[in-house]
Amino acid sequence: MQIHQDVVCTFCGCLCDDLEVEVENNAVVGVKKACAIGKNKLFHDSHPDSPPPSIAGREVPIGEAIDEAARILSRARYPLIYGLSSTTSEAQRELVAIAEKTKGTIDNPSSY
Repeated sequence: MQIHQDVVCTFCGCLCDDLEVEVENNAVVGVKKACAIGKNKLFHDSHPDSPPPSIAGREVPIGEAIDEAARILSRARYPLIYGLSSTTSEAQRELVAIAEKTKGTIDNPSSY
């Protein structure tokens, strides 16, 4: 088991930066110093009941799902990248680059 210390939680504006996340077999098995929302979000991403990647209802390997997502995005006329409030700065940077390449629009949950 690995214990990651000083993990930043990006699920709200508090940006708590002292979480301890326990990982075993590439899955989150424990979270300390997080609120109920942070714990729920961190556990959800690695929960064994999470649905596998699929295309048209057919289970596929993650690489195939990524290729299909890229195909759909590259053919979109007006792609919208929405959310980002619960993602890392590094992920946001990548999505900004994707939006620029696809001439897409970026929006976030605070815009309404």
